[in-house]
Amino acid sequence: MSTLAELRAVGSAAKQLPSALLRRGCQSLHAVAERNSRYPVLLIHGYAGSESVWAPARQALSDAGFGHIVSLNYNSFATDPVDVSAEVARLAHDALRTTGAPRVHLVGHSLGGLIVRHALSTDTGLTDRTCTAVTIASPHRGAPLARIAPGRCARIMHPRGSSRDSHAASMRRVRWLAYYSDGDRVVPTTSARLDDLRYGATNLLIPGCGHLTICRDARLIRSLVNELIRTETSFAPAAQAAAAAFLPVAA
Repeated sequence: MSTLAELRAVGSAAKQLPSALLRRGCQSLHAVAERNSRYPVLLIHGYAGSESVWAPARQALSDAGFGHIVSLNYNSFATDPVDVSAEVARLAHDALRTTGAPRVHLVGHSLGGLIVRHALSTDTGLTDRTCTAVTIASPHRGAPLARIAPGRCARIMHPRGSSRDSHAASMRRVRWLAYYSDGDRVVPTTSARLDDLRYGATNLLIPGCGHLTICRDARLIRSLVNELIRTETSFAPAAQAAAAAFLPVAA
């Protein structure tokens, strides 16, 4: 990804900063089709971001038949990550009840990926109902710049050692994907990879992307859509049977 593209992404993020600072609590944007042929998807943006980062991915997911997509908006400067994780779990359970789907996909960019991990480690019921957990350029071992970033959410991005999740062993019930790039100047490659063997994650390289541009990269979006579909169809015989019996519920 070119430096110009990254600068444009930074400029776009800067325009979102005033509204991000003023945002209170957690909000969500729902994109619900008349009929849902696939599992619901919950998208969580990163530090100082907004749901707008998901616009291209939302369109691609919708085109592929994902009819229930929820994008979470939260103020990463003023919100506690525990509260955001709880909201992720609540939205996921709501999506499951609304659609009648057996499982949900959780996708997080940067800090959002850590929020996904926290939500699954604290809500064991959600672990059993999650099909795929995706982290994109997430600082699993921390990011150096987080030391000077304000807010409680920034603290969970401080550099650290290997994963300390108390329920990490149970994460094998979920298919984990960790996207990373060798062009990311914010989160080092060694941190964006989820190498903790307790997760059994598949690490996927998207070469040459910046930290902000990776979510809009066509290669990542194409891979993400394909991998979510692949997980739905091959997760387990029981999941396949449930998916076959799944009758979508109109919003």
